[in-house]
Amino acid sequence: MKFHDLLRHYWHIIGLGFALTFLSSFGQTFFISLSGPDIRAAFGLTHGAFGSIYSVATLSSGLLMIWVGSVIDRVDIRLYATTAMLGLTVAAISLSFAPNLLVLGLSLFALRLFGQGMLSHAGVMSTARLHEGVRGRALGVAALGFPAGEATLPALALALIAAFGWTGTWRIAALVIVAALATGWLLGFLLRARDADIEETARKKTLSDTGPRWADILRDWRFLALIPTMIGYPAIMTAYFFHQRFIADVKGWSLELLASSITLFALVSVVVAMSAGSFVDRFGAVRLSHFYLAGMSAASIALATFDAPFLPLVFFGLIGLTSGCTNVVIAAVLAELFGTAHLGKIRALAGAIMVVASAATPGAIGLLFDAGVSLEAICIGFTIYMLIAAAITFVLPFRGLRACSPRKGRRL
Repeated sequence: MKFHDLLRHYWHIIGLGFALTFLSSFGQTFFISLSGPDIRAAFGLTHGAFGSIYSVATLSSGLLMIWVGSVIDRVDIRLYATTAMLGLTVAAISLSFAPNLLVLGLSLFALRLFGQGMLSHAGVMSTARLHEGVRGRALGVAALGFPAGEATLPALALALIAAFGWTGTWRIAALVIVAALATGWLLGFLLRARDADIEETARKKTLSDTGPRWADILRDWRFLALIPTMIGYPAIMTAYFFHQRFIADVKGWSLELLASSITLFALVSVVVAMSAGSFVDRFGAVRLSHFYLAGMSAASIALATFDAPFLPLVFFGLIGLTSGCTNVVIAAVLAELFGTAHLGKIRALAGAIMVVASAATPGAIGLLFDAGVSLEAICIGFTIYMLIAAAITFVLPFRGLRACSPRKGRRL
């Protein structure tokens, strides 16, 4: 199927995925961390203390996503997304009015659960159930919402923080989410699709079948082999983005250069996401999983070994190579290996593991910074890990095996 035919047949599914992945930005680390210095100043927190609170909030939301993510197999995706957007709105307002550390922590937990967790999951799942041959490109377009948010929101958020303060910025974010939700429902009524949702059939099948047990998924050697590379990007990227203002201070980068570099990162992600979708359809996602951490590895080496005026552009540009692949490749690998009948449940577990991994790095790296460990040493450690993780993926089969067996939910 040609690309214009893909958009013509599945525009409503792909459009929904794009919108949801874009709106998930308000719960992503890159957006939350822009308020980091102001939050630390308001509550008198060190890098390690704030990072630890953020890590606990992220870890808790990730564990809860194991169950919350699997619900998407049994409910209408529009209801799932609406719940997530309403929760994200309340979380943004709560953060802006947080009077103490408890409310701060709960607000961060809700931002991560409803934004980074549920909206990201809904956005990817809206296209991940499409059949092979179109799945990769559809995922690639829907996942453009992630870099679109990364390209447009940082500079806008910094300008809003300068004009209205960090609390005012989060209240404006809440208004944007509510407006997007109202617009989405209005368009849904005005542009009723005559064909049934692609996820409706899969959901009906799942209602009578709970699918594989969590323990069975975790015992599957294919899933275990994928975990190291699967968690590499979110864990390391969360550390970089969460401490981006500190890294900029250490390297002497201006905030304007930082914002420009993040925009470049997003633009590179867009180009790569489009290409990755086509490559998935042509070569298979498993093959791409061997190499998609290469950009992040090169970025870590550059940050550890160079110190030049153009370094942030190189650093974030290289990270964009991996970022553009991540959401396309991981979701497609899971579909190739395990089928789509219970993809929501399997991806929910995978997503929870990724969130748990990303929860560990802000606090851990913050404590290392507090202890005097150099940025260069941390970057080298990240690089070694990613090379090992990439090597492990070579044991995965090139083509997906049969989908999860529904029989008693005991086998994959």
